[in-house]
Amino acid sequence: MTMTETTNCTGIAKLWLLNFVANAAFLAVAYFWLTIPDAHGWQVAATAVIAVATVGLVLWLRAGTLAWFRVAEYRKEGNIWRAYRHSLRYIPALGFWVLVLIVAARMLWGLRGFVPQTAVWLRQMMNAGPPPRNIMNDLNWLLLLIIGFVMPALWAPIATTVAASGVHPDHLARSRRVWKRPLYWVWFALLAGFGFYIPYKLVWWIPNLPSIHQQAWSMGARFLLAYSIGVTGFIALIWMTAVHTDREDPL
Repeated sequence: MTMTETTNCTGIAKLWLLNFVANAAFLAVAYFWLTIPDAHGWQVAATAVIAVATVGLVLWLRAGTLAWFRVAEYRKEGNIWRAYRHSLRYIPALGFWVLVLIVAARMLWGLRGFVPQTAVWLRQMMNAGPPPRNIMNDLNWLLLLIIGFVMPALWAPIATTVAASGVHPDHLARSRRVWKRPLYWVWFALLAGFGFYIPYKLVWWIPNLPSIHQQAWSMGARFLLAYSIGVTGFIALIWMTAVHTDREDPL
């Protein structure tokens, strides 16, 4: 049975639209938050309240999206709000799991300071091969690959389970079976590349246009298209991950 046969298209459209609008709204709030002055106590308090509320809403948006795709009963419905009500109780658990990912990524990224010494040590151990500068570049790319691809791919199946059922050791253990599926890694790489690489190239592509007015319109259109592709890639990635996880551990 394919993914499309077990998922309601109306629900997918609603989730895509919700994420499209909500993500843009959160970006606008973040920009507004940065402009709030901190000269008075009430301003500092306001920034704290806005920050906490925004983080909570972002987590709820993610939890509801993950839960809808993770539970087969929800995926068959066009109504997404049932999944969002269900996932509300698991926001703290998902927040903790997000924090685990951030801390682990930050710790690994901190290893970049040891890359030059490691490159020199490896070159001395091999007593041959490429110069330390090339080894250093390879190690930096390896760190980026682990942080930007391997860690999210390991994190995502468990995140779908946490958002749908909280922290249950049995469910989490079965969710990890997805890691052993080569097809999951292939799809994750393809969808992650679609959702990140194409928007990145669109944003940084600067066409040779004769006027500033045309350049401004081009920039707006490219940013909008890149954002739409990014949201689509995210939805497709979560869909694929959740369905693979659900096959290993039905909820």
